[in-house]
Amino acid sequence: MKFISLVILILMMSYASSHAQDTTTTKLERAAYVVGAGLTFSLLDYVGYSLVRNGNRGPGWYRVLEGTVQAGISYFLYKECGLSSAVSFNLIWWTWGLDLGWYGWSNLINPASNGRWENRTWSGLHLREINWAGWTPIGLLRPQGSNIARDALIWQSVVGLAISIAIL
Repeated sequence: MKFISLVILILMMSYASSHAQDTTTTKLERAAYVVGAGLTFSLLDYVGYSLVRNGNRGPGWYRVLEGTVQAGISYFLYKECGLSSAVSFNLIWWTWGLDLGWYGWSNLINPASNGRWENRTWSGLHLREINWAGWTPIGLLRPQGSNIARDALIWQSVVGLAISIAIL
């Protein structure tokens, strides 16, 4: 499964970089769409996952819904701004940038936690190592479920964001 997602993303990036950009929008407008999409997706993910965890239900059905929302946002970006914007959004997701957005929302909203909603004082981002980022480039190079240094994931997301801006 990891290999398939990696191949699809590489093919999409290759296609996006080799074809003409959408000429009806500027690079700044495409960037604004991608940033808005990322903020929207990470907020929906933060609220949705926290509600699922709060209700003590398994996240399986939530992951299907989350993937559907991601596909919908990708299609919207593709139709409004072209393929490079959809690829840019998904590259930011793949390199852990939208997870950083998730933690940003937990810090900004800062709900009372009681161990259920992550906030400024209780967050997975406070850990030095993270084991739930197996879909990222670093995660694909390691055994599933192994620990990844938080700082490595942050740098990976910075590189992913830089590449995403470049392909817009």
